[in-house]
Amino acid sequence: MDDPYREMPPGLQGVVTGIDDTGSIHVDWQNGSSLAVVYGEDYAVKIGDGEVTVGELLRRCLPSGKVFHFMTPAGYVDLTARDAEKILAGKMKPKGHPGDPEYAMEMEAQELLGFRCKEADVREEQGTVCAFVH
Repeated sequence: MDDPYREMPPGLQGVVTGIDDTGSIHVDWQNGSSLAVVYGEDYAVKIGDGEVTVGELLRRCLPSGKVFHFMTPAGYVDLTARDAEKILAGKMKPKGHPGDPEYAMEMEAQELLGFRCKEADVREEQGTVCAFVH
């Protein structure tokens, strides 16, 4: 990939966040760039099984200041970027709820951080990262 503002070395990895109607693949890259892979101009390959842990997803998305909404086996988990930082640092326990936050119950941070999701099940809309995890 050629970008005059960011170094995009061969082997750089990222998370696909969407594909637009021109076929460009939008990616959040490890170097902090969100440069799209342009169909017919750039080269990219899919690696791995496309699964990430919630902890990995939080670490990747935290710099963007997004909020998070997860559907987990322990219920729905909604986090601000600040809450996510605290959970990653072990300073806060997340809470899962059955659809009504009034009934939220604490869970162990490692339980949430260890849940896995297919990257295809991750959506980013208007500053929110949503994922179905297992």
